[in-house]
Amino acid sequence: MTTLNRSRLSRRGFLGAGAGLLGAGALAWPRRAQALAMERKFLFFFAGGGWDTAAILDPHFDSDGVDMDPLSFLGTAGNLRFTDGDDRLGARRFFSRWAGKTAIINGIDVHSVGHDSAAQFMLTGTSASSYSDWPTILAANSALEYPLPHVVFSGPSYAGTQAQAVVRAGGGTLLTLIDGSLTGTSDRPTPMVQTPADEMIDEFVFKRTADWAAGQTGLSRTRADALMSNLERAMELEGRRFEAGLSDLGNSMLDQAVKSCELFRLGLSRCAMIAIPGGYDTHSGNTPTQAVNQDLFYSDLDELFDYLATTPGHTAEFLSQEVTVVAMSEFGRTPKFNGGNGRDHWPYNSMLVAGAGVKGNQLLGKTDGGLIGLPIDLATGQESASGDILGCESVGTALLEIGGLDPAGFLPGVPVLDALVRKA
Repeated sequence: MTTLNRSRLSRRGFLGAGAGLLGAGALAWPRRAQALAMERKFLFFFAGGGWDTAAILDPHFDSDGVDMDPLSFLGTAGNLRFTDGDDRLGARRFFSRWAGKTAIINGIDVHSVGHDSAAQFMLTGTSASSYSDWPTILAANSALEYPLPHVVFSGPSYAGTQAQAVVRAGGGTLLTLIDGSLTGTSDRPTPMVQTPADEMIDEFVFKRTADWAAGQTGLSRTRADALMSNLERAMELEGRRFEAGLSDLGNSMLDQAVKSCELFRLGLSRCAMIAIPGGYDTHSGNTPTQAVNQDLFYSDLDELFDYLATTPGHTAEFLSQEVTVVAMSEFGRTPKFNGGNGRDHWPYNSMLVAGAGVKGNQLLGKTDGGLIGLPIDLATGQESASGDILGCESVGTALLEIGGLDPAGFLPGVPVLDALVRKA
């Protein structure tokens, strides 16, 4: 946790300096992008190990079937209900400030209690290895072209048949990917090109592409224009990475989130995946481990939403108008504590989805007094005896719809959780 504390100081400095730069219009790409059609970006957070849904998102103080932390109590913000407590101040602050943009989804059937299989179900809606995960599908099927479509900083990735959209950028590799120096660390290192020669090569490639594009029409011209745009964006970020603050950031979860949003803002990426730090496979010591780890996440999420609300976007005035934030784990945990004050694996899960395109201030889905998912009406997200059990695939297809895609083209026949989607 010391890494989080150290990096938060530099990050606040970055946010303050970044606001000044952006307010002065120092970075050029957002101005050029004003003519682009709106396209939502997606920032995924994943708590590996299986988070305790009752710790924050799905309180059950009215049931003897769920063991609740005796020091916790029910918190409310707008229409949202969450588990509050003196060790959950970050969550309280986040929900009190951002409830209007946030939907909590409970009672999600994961179809598995195995770590790997459940993660795959949550992220793809199926166990078939050929299916790509939600961020990969969104990135690979964008209306706009992105040099780094889906950047995986940390956490799981299921590329399926669309691996060309996925870029692994964990650790400190993001800038080395962009400036090309990563080639010097491969099994067969490639000599680094000096800056003057590198700039000449960039200009040569750009000019050759522009000359060729001038004589093209139709799809060829579209592809050539996209390549030139991507080259221009990559060269801009390489040349302005210090101005943009990327080199000053560390590698904490919030640092990675800010880097992701800088890539969104510059039109370099559409999606990113980031692991939520902490231990979540709490077969023992569930209390206070889960509450502490989850609350740290919400403290960072609150800072991130401040940043999104004040930073110009790629295709919108501010990032908050085009970035959708998704937070999940592979499954939930049992309603009752075991003999070691732990909770074991449980097939019903909760998610948080917030930001652009989300119908906020909503509790969707429901679990009974034993944390078992109840049937709901997918159009309203509320309990209905004639409804359906909410499968993770229905939440995923709703994310695709928020991203402007037709879910039927990717998971035919899967119903969509329409209640999550804010209609235009």
